[in-house]
Amino acid sequence: MAKAIGIDLGTTNSCAAVFLDGKPQVITFRDGARTIPSVFAIDKSGRAIVGKDAVDQAADNPTNTVMASKRLLGRTFSGPAIDKMNQVFTYEFVEGASSEVLVKVSEQVFTLEQISAAILGRIKEQAEEVLLDDVEEAVITVPAYFNDRQRQSVRTAAKMAGLKVLRVLNEPTAACLAYGLGRKLNQRVAIYDLGGGTFDISIIDIKDRVFETIAIHGDPFLGGVDFDDRVMQWILKEFLEETKIDVSYDRSSVMRIREAAENAKIELSTSLKTEIFLPNIGVDDSGKQLSLKMEFSRQKLEELTGDLVDRSIVNSERTFVEADITRDQIDEILLVGGQSRMPLVRAKVQQFLGMAPSQKINPDEAVAIGASIMANTLASQTDGKSRITLMDVLPMAIGIKKPDGTMHVLFAKNQPLPDYKTRILTSSKDSQRSFLLRIYQGESDRAEANELLGMFVFAGLPPGPAGSAKIEVTFHIDSEGILNLSGRDTKTGELVESRMKLNKPQGKRKVRKIRKKKPVKAPPEIPTLPVLSSPSLSPLNVPKTSLKPSNGEIPPPTEDEQPLQPKTQSSLGCLIALFWSIFYRSP
Repeated sequence: MAKAIGIDLGTTNSCAAVFLDGKPQVITFRDGARTIPSVFAIDKSGRAIVGKDAVDQAADNPTNTVMASKRLLGRTFSGPAIDKMNQVFTYEFVEGASSEVLVKVSEQVFTLEQISAAILGRIKEQAEEVLLDDVEEAVITVPAYFNDRQRQSVRTAAKMAGLKVLRVLNEPTAACLAYGLGRKLNQRVAIYDLGGGTFDISIIDIKDRVFETIAIHGDPFLGGVDFDDRVMQWILKEFLEETKIDVSYDRSSVMRIREAAENAKIELSTSLKTEIFLPNIGVDDSGKQLSLKMEFSRQKLEELTGDLVDRSIVNSERTFVEADITRDQIDEILLVGGQSRMPLVRAKVQQFLGMAPSQKINPDEAVAIGASIMANTLASQTDGKSRITLMDVLPMAIGIKKPDGTMHVLFAKNQPLPDYKTRILTSSKDSQRSFLLRIYQGESDRAEANELLGMFVFAGLPPGPAGSAKIEVTFHIDSEGILNLSGRDTKTGELVESRMKLNKPQGKRKVRKIRKKKPVKAPPEIPTLPVLSSPSLSPLNVPKTSLKPSNGEIPPPTEDEQPLQPKTQSSLGCLIALFWSIFYRSP
């Protein structure tokens, strides 16, 4: 019988677990490790490799090794996200035809969904080796602060890897499951999740088998890789001052130093001092090979990264303010994510909340364990007494752009899920034949300062004077925080034709590097890895009869529709399913 597993798809490392013999068990991979590096590469022989094999060749093949790609999964090419990644990593980014982020590896261009699919495919393959059975279903976790598009990108990647996603689960909720299930608790728990790429803070009420999220806050660019980067930059500076040789332009040297920085940081979680030694890291003017050797202390690490830890505490304070909860209402603190092992992190969290963090869970494995518990529940026929109830909230507000550029909030941050809203769109011009709706997610009052989820077109309106055409649009967010739309003509009750409008990239497709920009023409087709297959659209219609419409009219959006290229659907389906047709267009 095929198995369902839980997967913690991490920024730096991933972990998987399965529920066997009445308890969750972490899957050990063929190299004996209980985690797998979330790294993808095309090696010098042209093979696609994943995990430790990819890490082992990274220093000799830095431009063709993709790390921490999860940070850009589901994001658009513009904005600070790309710039931050450029400063940290040496592989190249390509702007796709729809402003999506692609990566260029060994003269081939890949979507980030393909990169994640390769990692998920390796996890699936090795899990099947261990379990001696097929693995077809999974619960996959994401940071609580992931937006709508990022969540659907994870689903897309899993589908490409041959996995049916039973649920996309928030990482803090998964950790809470690992901590609380079966203990008949009645507690309010704070989950401080500082992983490789992101930070989340969640407050969750546990009442036996009911897990209710009260509030979420986070920082999508605060994680272990930022700590590593601080250490790496310090090493580069120290080496330059000592030798007058700048190796920051040598990508192989930078990759070696980054790995050494990460290893030193990890060692200082249990030691006060460590030594960093890298032979033949540079060459002086005479051609002599230079080695790097220096002492590195926990005190210095805390000096370099203390402000990053403080940033996480500021985020934590904001969560309590938004939820109108005092710190003395917290019964337990859970630390999740590898970076939370840092002694300074534990000390700052204890100081902030006034209690020592729980020692009952493994920060590296708790999320995968919780996901496996949920996978077992969803894949098996559980009775009412065994059922787990999860009640999540929306991590960031979702709204639409109004004519004045502000965002009309439809769903507020920390809104309990699922939820729905209906709004009436009214034609503002004579003979207006369509509406263009821009949907954003974020916390800014200005719509364009938030993440654009997409532009949705309602077409085929009957001609008539201004104000004569009215469409009732239903916005429905499911329990996973994924948005669905449907629309009906208020006069006829019929579904209105809809389609997704492509984002227009600014200028030509670009490739960005850590040091400079260099125009590169992407190949005509995105290559397919052995573990991948093309996704198919699977529209999810929102049943009109299950939703009670609420009154409310909003100003119609500006109509500036251009010729459309994506496929149309006669009935409105899942908004993000339509994004699939964008992500997988040939560049």
